[in-house]
Amino acid sequence: MGVWLKKFATEENTHAYEPGEAIFNAYDMGSEMYIVVEGEVELTIDSKVLEVLGPGQPFGEMALIDQEPRVASATAKTRCKLIVIPEKRFLFMVQQAPEFALEIMKVMADRLRKMNARV
Repeated sequence: MGVWLKKFATEENTHAYEPGEAIFNAYDMGSEMYIVVEGEVELTIDSKVLEVLGPGQPFGEMALIDQEPRVASATAKTRCKLIVIPEKRFLFMVQQAPEFALEIMKVMADRLRKMNARV
């Protein structure tokens, strides 16, 4: 998923997290999505690890799409640096770049397929 890092290579809106630090919790309302630049992020539901994300991988987009509380929690597994994409920028990109919206849909479809395979 290096395409995400290339797309946001000049992004200045970044944030660093320490291991074990919560990025967001399930049931929080979301106003941004993230892309991992460095380190690893763990996505969990009810303390069960769904996925460990590394550099170039986006997450947190679902809350921006459906305006509902977050389903999973995201925690820094290692020290990590994340690009933060506010909702306003996300919506602008979806409107102005249909390929961005398609890439987001592919990420969501991939996660759904992985979850279905576990069931």
